[in-house]
Amino acid sequence: MSQYVTDTHPLLWHISGDPRLSAVARTIFTEADAGLHQILVPGIVLVEAVYLAEKKRIDPLVVDQLFFLLDLGPANYAAIPLEVGVVRILRTINRAAVPDMPDRIIVATAKHLGLDLVTKDHDIATSGIVAVIW
Repeated sequence: MSQYVTDTHPLLWHISGDPRLSAVARTIFTEADAGLHQILVPGIVLVEAVYLAEKKRIDPLVVDQLFFLLDLGPANYAAIPLEVGVVRILRTINRAAVPDMPDRIIVATAKHLGLDLVTKDHDIATSGIVAVIW
């Protein structure tokens, strides 16, 4: 079973069936739904999802579906808490390369775990800090 870290937008796009999700990312999430991969969700992604729902930028039902995926157990989707190892790596990520703090936390999580990150984010993809799948 392969593991991937996800950024906020691909996960929310998967849940909502948004056509902006790339074919490669869609395959990874669909295969995770089938138990072939595990998607690791940084805690800050959960915070961002709640924030986006509060700002009415996404449907609150998408957040409910996200928590439902996490409640199914660690097989397909698992939340990754912010911990000291991630924060140590966060300190090494150039703010000019990845200026957004939540994005830096997501990148640091992927780097700490040594996993590819599913994201469309241009700053992250061009930073070279972690391998990006889109």
